[in-house]
Amino acid sequence: MGIYLAGRLAVAGAALAVLLLPAQTAPGQYPPGQYPPGQYPPGQYPPETYPYPGSRVPGIPMPPVPWPKRKPKEGAKKGEIEKFEGMLRRLSEKELVLETHEQGMMRFRLLVKTQFKDKKGQPVRDSLLKPGDQLEVQCDAIDPETARAVVFLREGTAAEREAASRPIEAAAPEAAPAATPPTAAPAVPAPGLPAAKSALPPEEDEPEADPVIARARGVMAEMEAAMPDFLAEQVTARYVSFNNEASWNRLDVVEAEIAWSGGKEQYRNVRLNGRPVQGGPETTGTWSTGEFLTTAADILSPATRAAFVRLGTEKAGGRQAVVFEFSIRAENSHWVLVSPEGERLRPAQKGRIWIDEDTHRVLRIEQRAVSIPASFPQDKAECLVEFGPVAIGAAPLLMPVRAETRGCMRGTVQCSKNEIVWRNYRKFGAESTVVFK
Repeated sequence: MGIYLAGRLAVAGAALAVLLLPAQTAPGQYPPGQYPPGQYPPGQYPPETYPYPGSRVPGIPMPPVPWPKRKPKEGAKKGEIEKFEGMLRRLSEKELVLETHEQGMMRFRLLVKTQFKDKKGQPVRDSLLKPGDQLEVQCDAIDPETARAVVFLREGTAAEREAASRPIEAAAPEAAPAATPPTAAPAVPAPGLPAAKSALPPEEDEPEADPVIARARGVMAEMEAAMPDFLAEQVTARYVSFNNEASWNRLDVVEAEIAWSGGKEQYRNVRLNGRPVQGGPETTGTWSTGEFLTTAADILSPATRAAFVRLGTEKAGGRQAVVFEFSIRAENSHWVLVSPEGERLRPAQKGRIWIDEDTHRVLRIEQRAVSIPASFPQDKAECLVEFGPVAIGAAPLLMPVRAETRGCMRGTVQCSKNEIVWRNYRKFGAESTVVFK
């Protein structure tokens, strides 16, 4: 499963309504007139005495937690941005503590110029953020301890708020080593080269799966076992943006026939703007693979060790679905990013998966790469796949019908987007022959 970025690749976030920041009489203060400045609620003295669940006593200063220093990455350049996603554990005037899936507990310094905003870039009031909320913290690669911006992703669930109420101070010594800079996601060897052996930490016991996830895994396994060999047409429209996705320019259209046989997919009869292409579709420019069937199977596979959080229910494809947020560590990720220079990376992932409440089939998947190393040429990558009912022979199946990939080049405003449609599913006929090399 991979995204080939022979061009420029980028991520777009969903809009989220959040209250805007009102006018302030002094920077960093809300409400105005606080003493000392920058405290909320007002009237605290000494500073840093606001009671946080399970961690502070009202009016009594707590000793600082001995957090380790995070050093800039080797080769980091000014202006390069690193991003960390996780659950808000604590927010004070000068400090934010984030619990991440990849790096554990991380502490960030807050400045007057630190921006708080939503996914659309609109400002939000930091006082509205609560422990358990999901955030993205952006910092400069040469100063990984200072937050340049804090992005509100979504409200925390009841379970996340309960988890965020655990004392931080008690867990800090154990969590401290995880607060060091994230290691680069494991590099992916070029085709034909042996993978380098690496010492991975011992795997933790897998938590008991949610009943819906457990059933979805069974349904996916049954579907894969009963999947007939078939052909389908794939049409990919490619776009480029030179202003961070504010507008898109259509580049071309790539058409191909996808053949599925023995659990493998192969592209053939590739055409660029109607003309035959010699070689695979990845030779034509920005290309992606893996959206077809392997994405859903990989996310649900116990071997991937994805962590799932149930968010609720909503409609997807006209069906009632249970929505989960998932996280996958870099060492377990099988999503491959390939830069224009051929550099390959398996990034950590976060996203959402919609599972039919009645049939337990996957209806929709959204995934995005997180904690991409600052040395990698792309800093954003996202994939969306939607499934729909398809008849292949006499078998009614739920198959991919639409997908979209987006990405951006690091340090630029140049992005690319692939819009993919699958159609004309059909079973292999007697004259069909597929040869996989």
